[in-house]
Amino acid sequence: MDLLLDLVNSRIVYPDGPRDELGSDGDAREWLRSRGAAGTRAEIADARAVRPVLAAVIRGEAAIDALAPWVDVMQRRARLTGDGLAWEDDVPAGRRVGVRAIEEWAALQGPEGSRIRPCADADCQHFLVDHSRANARKWHSMELCGNRAKARRHYARSKEQDSSGVSRRVR
Repeated sequence: MDLLLDLVNSRIVYPDGPRDELGSDGDAREWLRSRGAAGTRAEIADARAVRPVLAAVIRGEAAIDALAPWVDVMQRRARLTGDGLAWEDDVPAGRRVGVRAIEEWAALQGPEGSRIRPCADADCQHFLVDHSRANARKWHSMELCGNRAKARRHYARSKEQDSSGVSRRVR
């Protein structure tokens, strides 16, 4: 499940500019190789093409139909081996990275909702995979985004205190 999360988190825009791990061909090649791909030109192009589509689908900004260019080429073929039958993916080289990421995305969908989602901090662009039993994790990092959200709520409550010092809860 590492490819999907790493892929959608591979481009983040910071105040001083974007950090894009697929920005240059050399960086993209190394990034892909470290995740089990060959790092070919076709894989680099595929990773760059599928990344914004997956991000938009996960954020709910695009319908899952946007994944059709990758889903439409997904095929499995049976092959006889000495041990019996083996199934192999038969996917064009130019779609392998996207197909693998979409398979990981599909495995994170369930009756309780998606296990991959954007961080709940409005200022954060990261995605997270929720492995909690309740599927209720909100932040990609409790230390960063979670603490900021809690500090904002605390500040808002303190501003709501009336002159007698009794605080009113803001929900």
